[in-house]
Amino acid sequence: MTLTEALLELGRRHTAALSTRDRADIEDELDRLRMLRLTEEGLGLGDYLPDFTLDDGAGRTWTSGELLDRGPLVLALFRGDWCPYCDLTMAALEEARPAIEALGALAVGVMPDRREHVARTAARRGIGYLLLSDPANGFARACGLAYDLSPGHIRLHRERGRDFPALHGDSTWRLPVPAVFVVEPSARIAYAFSDVDPARWPDPEALLTSLQQLRDVHALSNR
Repeated sequence: MTLTEALLELGRRHTAALSTRDRADIEDELDRLRMLRLTEEGLGLGDYLPDFTLDDGAGRTWTSGELLDRGPLVLALFRGDWCPYCDLTMAALEEARPAIEALGALAVGVMPDRREHVARTAARRGIGYLLLSDPANGFARACGLAYDLSPGHIRLHRERGRDFPALHGDSTWRLPVPAVFVVEPSARIAYAFSDVDPARWPDPEALLTSLQQLRDVHALSNR
């Protein structure tokens, strides 16, 4: 089963288990976010990745420049490990990590949780790629891919015991838009995917195809 198929199946089961009120609030939130055109106006193909300085779970600070000096990046914005769709996608990225690294690239995940929670997530999920903490969604906001939750969506998460301001070190109920990018060493975005619907992510094969194309172009330019 592909990641897309697994996410669709999870989405069907999740939606069927929701109450009528919860389902309506989620649908209203997705409609609101689509009207805001976050994915159309946020970081996209041909743009340049904003600079970042973020910590991993061990407290080491990483900069975008340092990582891009090592080669292309596959960079994903995750909402958090409480999100079952992100959970599946985190696992799929880990499964694809050897193939990503074989193409000379690094996989990097970014999530808004505090550093301590990022460390627990990486350990619990067996994640071998770099997982970075983005407090208060600062980097996601720089990408134009963060949003404030509606009252109905805040209610839904409160009832499930999720206190995002406390988890994220923020004063606002805010989340990143799920997104994944292939970034050239120049910081140019060679592949971009973002969707306000957390049940939609690209299959890792699309990322690998983009990386292969980058390598082919680089090989041709060096002839």
